[in-house]
Amino acid sequence: MAIYILTVLSAAFYSYFKTRRMPLAGFLLSVACLVVVLVSLVFYAQSYHPLQMVGFALSFTIISSIFFYNGVRDSSSKFTIVFTFSMIRLVIHLQLLFFLYLFR
Repeated sequence: MAIYILTVLSAAFYSYFKTRRMPLAGFLLSVACLVVVLVSLVFYAQSYHPLQMVGFALSFTIISSIFFYNGVRDSSSKFTIVFTFSMIRLVIHLQLLFFLYLFR
């Protein structure tokens, strides 16, 4: 998980400061989602709660949506289509987390 957090953080810094493709709102949302992941990890280490998994799923989906949108952002991309696919990805994440919780 530490590798994931460092990778996303470095990609966000690179996208915002070096390539200038990510808007400030996307950068701040990425960092905020990483904070949610870190807080969830701290509480997950103390005791398991199903809502923590929902926090993970939401954060991972938002982070991947931001980077997916930055990757396809041009004059022909549609914001609603990108986030529709992201919501489908969220449903898949939640299903996987449900099965992980069910079969733990």
